[in-house]
Amino acid sequence: MQFSTITSWARLIWEALRSYGIDADAVFAEVGLDPSAIEDPNGRYPVTSMVRLWRLAVARSGDPCFGLTAAAQWHPTTWHGLGFAWLASETLEDALGRLERYSAIFTTAADIRLEERPDDFRLTVGAHKGSQDEMMDVITDAFVSIVVHMCGAICGPDFRPLRVELVHEGSGCRQKRREVFGAPIQYGARENALYFAKAVTRKPLASANAELAHANERVVADYLAEFENAAIVWQVRTLLIKHLSSGEINMSRVAELLSLSRRTLQRRLEDEGTSFK
Repeated sequence: MQFSTITSWARLIWEALRSYGIDADAVFAEVGLDPSAIEDPNGRYPVTSMVRLWRLAVARSGDPCFGLTAAAQWHPTTWHGLGFAWLASETLEDALGRLERYSAIFTTAADIRLEERPDDFRLTVGAHKGSQDEMMDVITDAFVSIVVHMCGAICGPDFRPLRVELVHEGSGCRQKRREVFGAPIQYGARENALYFAKAVTRKPLASANAELAHANERVVADYLAEFENAAIVWQVRTLLIKHLSSGEINMSRVAELLSLSRRTLQRRLEDEGTSFK
């Protein structure tokens, strides 16, 4: 399976390179990426090429904190319709749930999970099987920073996660991470994770607009459904989103809509590490 990333994610790298006075187009071309593709809101780059781009960007900038600089360029359109669905979510829990469900909009290589615990919510980010080598420190920094930015966009400028855990050892820019994340950081952790207070996560948001959130969610679902040879899990999720409101959807119906037997659907979902349930 070839993992891919939306090109607007690469735009953050392009903008960050320019902030250092570096010819961003030349850097993109050096790793075999067409820089003009970042103008296509629906475009995708292979993750393998994106990893090369991140590495070269860090080398050319000479900045181990490059991921944090790139994340600062974030805009709601960076993650297609998901960014606008996030802004219109009813609560932070609602927004984080959308991030978990639709993470493939920005990369199919990430494994993002939201867990409710007795005292808090925990959001973890890892790599799908086959892409572990592509989970670089700089990418983790950028992702965590963007999530903090996004939370601040809907919860207010005083938002802070309870704490952050990072798998990497954090060499090079620990002080800047503390400034950006605004929370205690544990390095050398088992997983990359952000923790959120329940009171904050479930507080109704002033920017909530259910109609806009669901409209943009449909845009995201339609976009994901158009992936060439899309992963079966995303085809199933798209059908569920479209038919759940009618109450007339089950595994047999989904298999029928995908022109698959129930047994084949079950096997393909298991191959991708999940189940219909």
